[in-house]
Amino acid sequence: MNPGDLPAAPTEPSGSVTIDRLVDPTDPDLVALLVATIADLNERYPDYDPDPVVADSEYFVARLDGAPVGCVGLRDIGGGRGEIKRMFVASSGRRRGIAARLVAALEERAAERGMSSVVLETGIRQPEAIALYLAIGYSPIDAFGEFATSPLSRCFGKDIVR
Repeated sequence: MNPGDLPAAPTEPSGSVTIDRLVDPTDPDLVALLVATIADLNERYPDYDPDPVVADSEYFVARLDGAPVGCVGLRDIGGGRGEIKRMFVASSGRRRGIAARLVAALEERAAERGMSSVVLETGIRQPEAIALYLAIGYSPIDAFGEFATSPLSRCFGKDIVR
């Protein structure tokens, strides 16, 4: 990917944005967002069909003027590392800085839990995600876990301040 291929930097949100922390995985707003996350992934990666809910994850929901527009999960993968899971912002909330706010809330929670870094996997068919992570201070890292041999995966990490 060339720098010219990256999406433009996000704009500030218009409207009131709130982030709900530690949302129950059965919350209807979260469930709808997770289903939309998987639908988006299935469009980009037709052979990929993961479960919407990642076990042992804490979830966050972003709301724009009270309406749910985004979600992200934090999973403890050991060794002082947290993993970003199921990051998604609906089209109605994109280009407003909401994804960066979700990740900031997740990083804050990771620090509260004593984690020293956060890692993630995204795919080569998600250039907007790659651009976001680079813009908010994540650096490429070696692929890890189940992603270690996937040619479609790109992994990133960031040390966080406690």
